[in-house]
Amino acid sequence: MKQRMSAKAFKLAIAGLFAVSATIVPITASFAVGETLGQKCTTEGESTGTKSTSLICKKNSSGRLVWAKVKLSDSNLAPIKPLRAPRGSIEFWHWRAEDKAVFEQIISEFEANNPGVKVTQVISNSADYTATALNKVASNKKAAVVTTFRGSQFNQAATAGLLKDLSSEQFVKRNVIKSMMGAGQYNGKQLGVPLQSLFNDPVYNIAIFKKEGWKLPKTFNDWLGYCKAAKAAGYVPMAWMGGFRPQAGQIINSALMNTASTDALLTSQITAIDTGKDAITIKWFKDMAEKYADLRDAGCFPDNPKGVTEAAGNTLFATGKSPILPTGSFSMGGIIALNKEMSGNMGLTGMNWTNDVNARYTGITNNTFILGINTKAGRTEQKIARAFISHLLSGPMATLYANGTKQHVTVLDVDYTDENLRNTASIMSERLVLAPRFIFLNQGVRDILEDALIAIVGGESVDKALEDGAKLIKQKLG
Repeated sequence: MKQRMSAKAFKLAIAGLFAVSATIVPITASFAVGETLGQKCTTEGESTGTKSTSLICKKNSSGRLVWAKVKLSDSNLAPIKPLRAPRGSIEFWHWRAEDKAVFEQIISEFEANNPGVKVTQVISNSADYTATALNKVASNKKAAVVTTFRGSQFNQAATAGLLKDLSSEQFVKRNVIKSMMGAGQYNGKQLGVPLQSLFNDPVYNIAIFKKEGWKLPKTFNDWLGYCKAAKAAGYVPMAWMGGFRPQAGQIINSALMNTASTDALLTSQITAIDTGKDAITIKWFKDMAEKYADLRDAGCFPDNPKGVTEAAGNTLFATGKSPILPTGSFSMGGIIALNKEMSGNMGLTGMNWTNDVNARYTGITNNTFILGINTKAGRTEQKIARAFISHLLSGPMATLYANGTKQHVTVLDVDYTDENLRNTASIMSERLVLAPRFIFLNQGVRDILEDALIAIVGGESVDKALEDGAKLIKQKLG
């Protein structure tokens, strides 16, 4: 299904986003015909995109709605060109093996523009990267560009003094969308720049939903009904990968998003568990965990769900055996690598775990793949890293990365030409919250509670799984 989003549909989607989310998500950006600075407009909050020249419909000093310049960066100045690098070699550490080929293209251009420079990718899987990467780069002066996950890993790197302060860099002030930079900030300093703007929401097979005549679920009961219908039709309703915690845990974002009446309360509830003040047997968490059992009992998950690997889950979705992949937009590139016919056939949908269609939030957004400079790297290596990050944060390179990896990015002046990025526009109509999974800063605590939820999906009772998990967390925290 080759859908293209009209200019009006795009603007309405963006208008909805301005109204309901603190994060401005960068979808394709170009002015519609006749929309010029100071001209009359009709829908307040409506935007022409995320270019450095983008406009937004807002009231002027006399109360009239007109197209006005929207300040997306931390500056009113145009984005800058990439910096030059001194001769030398560095390592670029990350976990996205699926992006290797695209990064090689970006690196080749960087090396061509900076003779005598060599950049080598050092890649490990996400679980190993979480566990060992920071310790390894701390003693490696060549490991100059280091990426971190939002949340516990970034916090660990920041508290250890491993990340160079980028607050005064012009490529940070002028080339990126300011509202997306929070995940890379620590104690008032910009210690990293998130490159990806992700959506940790289920990916769905557009053709299957059209063929079966299914509507996208909007409430928790709708999701239970979908699972029963999909299973009856011979599908695995969700290609959930219980054998790989990093991806199995993605739906906890949706599970958590409406468990509190305010963002501040949600943060305090999560922090109380994260620090051992509250156990995961507490009522609000148990109520959420019981919904995992409801999904399990409705047949939402694969048989032997705890044994499904990431590769197996992706294959279920890529081959059409499962209509839903409950991970996020970051999985689309890997799916297309498995089956090119899936290109243009993937959409995103929010996963509301309440039965209130007016719930505060119905979907998830996240800013991650945080680019940083290793303070333990050599002086020359840090200079090369600075130039390389400015290269990654330039419009042309970010455009190459976005379309080549099927990822929305945080960089200004990016042209989204990939149909899969356009087909994800439906998520813009959701009420989006910044992924709450990463409010947990103690990775060990989060791993244990996610294992407890995986155990519930695997058939264990809610009470036993949470009680066992609570004991392990208590031991973990001493």
